[in-house]
Amino acid sequence: MGRCWDGAQVYLSMLDIADPRKRSVIRLVLTATASQHPTVLDDFRDFVRTVRPDTGTGAGTAS
Repeated sequence: MGRCWDGAQVYLSMLDIADPRKRSVIRLVLTATASQHPTVLDDFRDFVRTVRPDTGTGAGTAS
């Protein structure tokens, strides 16, 4: 018998600072079994909130 899967996905659009006519689209996907989904969904949301563009300043990098 197969497993039931559940998921969530988010698309983030980020502008190119040097050329605002350009942008990148980032797709973040959570895939989990139906029983895991309620447990990991809050962690996925927390992760999505941390995604930021690299500004090249070194801010936000691990030391």
